[in-house]
Amino acid sequence: MANERKTDFFIGKLLTDSGINFTPNGSDIKEIHEALKTASKKGTGKVGFPEFVCKSKDFILVIEDKHDTDKHAIYLNDDKTK
Repeated sequence: MANERKTDFFIGKLLTDSGINFTPNGSDIKEIHEALKTASKKGTGKVGFPEFVCKSKDFILVIEDKHDTDKHAIYLNDDKTK
């Protein structure tokens, strides 16, 4: 939990320094809130709360901490992921 909290502070600072407004632990965007209604981490069908939801121009970012690297996605270019 301590490392996740450090990561959250780090990401929050990066977003703030970049001028990106964000909502921690949920979303104030109606469509995102609706999409997260059944997106719990444990698969219980309850509301999911990602660490951050942000809007930057035409993009919506949903940031979720993941401990295991097998749940990470690395985007190498426009058409490949690792």
